[in-house]
Amino acid sequence: MDIEIRSFQHTSDISDIEGVRILVRHQLTFIGYEPDQHDIEAVLSNAMKPESRAVLWVAYLQDKAVGIAFGNVCCGLESGGDYLWLNELYVAEEARAHGLGTHLLAEVQRWAKESGCTYLAMVTHPRNERAQNLYKAEGFELESLVWVDKYL
Repeated sequence: MDIEIRSFQHTSDISDIEGVRILVRHQLTFIGYEPDQHDIEAVLSNAMKPESRAVLWVAYLQDKAVGIAFGNVCCGLESGGDYLWLNELYVAEEARAHGLGTHLLAEVQRWAKESGCTYLAMVTHPRNERAQNLYKAEGFELESLVWVDKYL
């Protein structure tokens, strides 16, 4: 499998923006949202705005976007400096079970380390055993915690 992974910090740099929009739509649908085209464009535009420290990784298989990872560089006292919060990791259904998630995660880790991040964190749904198995296999600690959030 010939996989190419590219990182982007601005949507204007993404030549295959439509392929990325399709993956974002599938990922948002997977987690329970029903986005329309306008929602997808707004979410990408906001996530990748110029002042953001966000990064989008796109995995291509034969020039087709088949996976994405999206993260933000944050700064924390507990982490001792910058860290990467991995918001999303999604592989298209037809490309699953071929190691693509592992490749994406490895590239995210490489980029974060080269960019001076000291730590990588994320959450996944307690029932998403496939993702948990991937993270365990890649040496991540899985901890029980309570997620706290509020829409403003």
